[in-house]
Amino acid sequence: MFFSLAWLSLTLSLGVWWWILGFRQAKTISEISVSTERQFELNRVNRMLQLEGSFFLSMLTLGGVTLAVLSYRDHKRSKLIADFFSTVTHEMKTPIASLQLQVEVLLEDTKDLELKRKLEKIWKENLRIESQMGNAFYLASLMQGEALYLETLTLQEIKDSYSHHEPDLLWEVSIPLSKKVHLDKKAFFAMLKNLTENAKRHGKANQIKLHIDQEKDRICFLLVDNGSGFMGNKKYLTQPFLRHSNTSGSGIGLYIVKKLIEKMKGKIEFPDSPYGFQVKLCVREVI
Repeated sequence: MFFSLAWLSLTLSLGVWWWILGFRQAKTISEISVSTERQFELNRVNRMLQLEGSFFLSMLTLGGVTLAVLSYRDHKRSKLIADFFSTVTHEMKTPIASLQLQVEVLLEDTKDLELKRKLEKIWKENLRIESQMGNAFYLASLMQGEALYLETLTLQEIKDSYSHHEPDLLWEVSIPLSKKVHLDKKAFFAMLKNLTENAKRHGKANQIKLHIDQEKDRICFLLVDNGSGFMGNKKYLTQPFLRHSNTSGSGIGLYIVKKLIEKMKGKIEFPDSPYGFQVKLCVREVI
């Protein structure tokens, strides 16, 4: 939309400039001419330039207004879609959480191995739906340009909180846990969950480690798995709706991770690894 308006402004400016220049040239020539016949001819040319210029400006104005209206409609449609995703994901969170809780209770109570296997499958699929709904929510938030809730947290607070979400994640911290970072806790946990689920689902990893280290003024979180790794071009990993193979995802997860870490003034990297796959998230340390 902004590109369309800029193009409209530039085109109108060029049209006005062309019309004024032609009018001034005809006027200047007519003023220095002394012949009556020549004066009549120049006046005719002058009127023709004025008519052509007026027609040209009218067409530019009509085209510009049409373009502006279409751009506004497109912007409004995009906002409606984003609002729809945001509303749906918000409304779906409660029933999904309720279903998750009921399945977990049944898993604890049942002794039938076959029923337990089926319940575990339901539990995993429900977790997957919850993750996808979370992605849709953050995608809608990014489209609307919503700000994150940034707060100062210690590494100890992050570890204690996230360990409940991902108890199988192995933590290797080489710096004091008292160090602080400035980030959105909920969004950061969603990023870690996205990355760990990618490692399990697409990389077939059964072990994931989180190394926390410091690089100058940044605290870096390096996720390392023992999965199949990635054989394509890593610079395309964060592009949405780009499938790298028949088994890869839509790319939305990594795109959201990239955009969220950038909103936290951080960065994402994909270090080379002889095995598995690695993702590094770096944010600034709070002194």
